[in-house]
Amino acid sequence: MANYIINECLTNDVYIISAVTLNVGESIRFGVGEDLFCGSVEAVTESSITPGYYYNFAQYTDCCECLEDGTESLNFHFIRCGTDEDISMEAFGFCDQFGSPTTGLTYEIQFGYETPFCATFEGLSESGTTNYTYVSGPFSLCENCGEEPPRSANTLVTICVEICTTGDTGNSVVSVNPPHPVYTDGYGTPVTQLNMVVLGGPNGLNS
Repeated sequence: MANYIINECLTNDVYIISAVTLNVGESIRFGVGEDLFCGSVEAVTESSITPGYYYNFAQYTDCCECLEDGTESLNFHFIRCGTDEDISMEAFGFCDQFGSPTTGLTYEIQFGYETPFCATFEGLSESGTTNYTYVSGPFSLCENCGEEPPRSANTLVTICVEICTTGDTGNSVVSVNPPHPVYTDGYGTPVTQLNMVVLGGPNGLNS
């Protein structure tokens, strides 16, 4: 028997359980006292087991499959940022795009073709509405939602420019960070290509 680190699917709380063989990356259903949980198997550990745990040998490919087992429909409950509106969404699409959300974190989601909005995950819901999709996240706060940092690719290239002078002062060399091309990836996100230089104008190196 080995001890395993288990991250509870909805909270990321850590438990240590003992089992004959578990596979890292899979999910399991386990209990502590009278409470049942789903959790993902993270690693083998030498740490002491969680008191009062039990494991019923049910194994799943991921957290969503575990959470859905025994329920008619898996649904997620969110609170919309800035309005406190309750949002209960059917989890099928969210699980396909992202996996299971984490309680207390904020996600950018969208209903149909409407404008995306931000909402904080609260837990499971008894019912849910379809046609919601996951857009981005997670974010630690509502205020940070939708403000992803710019993406870049490859290693930053700088150019050294020799400045020619007359007289006995000699030439000097300065480092210039040139403009880099920006392209859009397959998800519609702008990406800066750091190992390339934009030539020509109006915004290129020769501008």
